[in-house]
Amino acid sequence: MNASTGEASTRKTIDKAMQVLLTFSNREPELTLTEIADRLGMHKSIASRVVTSLCDWRMLERDPVTKRIRLGMAAWQLGMQVASQNALYREASPILGELTENTRHSAYVAILDRDEMLVVATVQSPEALRVTLHIGDRRPLHATAAGKLMLAHMTPEQRAAALERSGLQRLTRATLTTASELEAGLALVRRNGVAWNEGESVTGVGGVAAGVFDASGALIAAVSSVFPQTLVVASKKSALAKQVRDAAATLSSRFGWTGITVPRKSRA
Repeated sequence: MNASTGEASTRKTIDKAMQVLLTFSNREPELTLTEIADRLGMHKSIASRVVTSLCDWRMLERDPVTKRIRLGMAAWQLGMQVASQNALYREASPILGELTENTRHSAYVAILDRDEMLVVATVQSPEALRVTLHIGDRRPLHATAAGKLMLAHMTPEQRAAALERSGLQRLTRATLTTASELEAGLALVRRNGVAWNEGESVTGVGGVAAGVFDASGALIAAVSSVFPQTLVVASKKSALAKQVRDAAATLSSRFGWTGITVPRKSRA
């Protein structure tokens, strides 16, 4: 085996291990070996070898009774290290806590990741009737308040490419599934500085989001408040939007945003 062949083999092994690890999510924290193999289009014997090796490294663990597989303690340890080292997580947590205390709704910070919004910090509402999100949750851009905010701040070319890759999947009866509907809504986002989710991702769940900006004025994240729609009537929306904008502005200030856009130097 020459060097290039060995490197290719190593790369394939690592790729398979990463594919297996990324099959798990908050929505599906446990899977069977057959489910893993089927979803990845991987032969069951190969999936079994990969899973066994990952279990040896404690990246995965297998329930001794059900034999179902889940992420292991080594994966948890790495995740906690990433969270503690992430500036958004550190700075956002107390701000989200105050926002949740004032609104009584769950709040989160999300970033753009591979044409989806990814939750990187969250504080749950103390109320019994609430919407729950977890760190690591992913949602489509076109059907969430935070996602629409991210789309609104893309160039038309970036937005078209992102939507072509992800599509405009209908998740509820309220989901915007045509480019014209979405563009009209994004124009309002740019004008008002906030984006709304009117039950477009999950029926009965609403949200409002505002942008987090860095010193240059670039959007780096979104702060969002999420709630059962029955709790936020039209008369309460303006006040809630202001609270979310204020929280986002406070978080932006931690990253050097002063409200003044710094012109970017054009590339030669």
